[in-house]
Amino acid sequence: MSPETDDRRSLGARAAVGAALEHPLVGLHRRRTALTVTYLLGLTATFLLSYVGARLPVDDAVLQTLTTGLDTLSLVFIAVVTPTILVVPLVSAAWNGGPGLSALVPVVPVALGDIIAGAYVLDLDVAIALTVCPSAAALALVSADVRRTGSLRFWRSGVDEDRLLFVTAIAIVTAVGVGRFVSTAPSYMLEWYAPMGGYWLVTATVVGSYWLAAVRSTWRTDDSHAAADS
Repeated sequence: MSPETDDRRSLGARAAVGAALEHPLVGLHRRRTALTVTYLLGLTATFLLSYVGARLPVDDAVLQTLTTGLDTLSLVFIAVVTPTILVVPLVSAAWNGGPGLSALVPVVPVALGDIIAGAYVLDLDVAIALTVCPSAAALALVSADVRRTGSLRFWRSGVDEDRLLFVTAIAIVTAVGVGRFVSTAPSYMLEWYAPMGGYWLVTATVVGSYWLAAVRSTWRTDDSHAAADS
């Protein structure tokens, strides 16, 4: 294989990665998207090292220094989990748009726990992650359109139906999952979950407003066509 072929493949791979990082569902700015992806990869690596490393014997015994280091990694992961689920998705959405990546952020920590446990359990942590997920996606939708139009009245310039359908699908799927949790969870868990209702209010307001704007835009288009034909 010639060096020129390797160079072409390398350039092609870089172009593909760059295009993926700039996809509207992922983010608006390549560097910001790459930073968010790096954060998630670092979180995953921290979890895997702390979990797997603590279970690998060194000469039939875990060395004290190794144990201390892995315990530190575990503490770091635990400390980062809560903001990753509750805060980071909203910050990422407002900072860089990208409803797909923003929706993924709160799911990663709980998914890691379920993968390691070898079972999917619709518990409180999963319900909270599924609640933040559509809210972050909705906020990312607004953030991207505000930047695109340069105005808080972004709906006047039209609605991107593909992105709206994507966010709506996320909202519906997660709502079904949370609905299953609410229908089966004990009362004390529902009390802990109750403060998360504000996230659903954000999701419903944004998605509902977008669909209302889309319907109004369709009506205006139909009226203009009817006037032109008359």
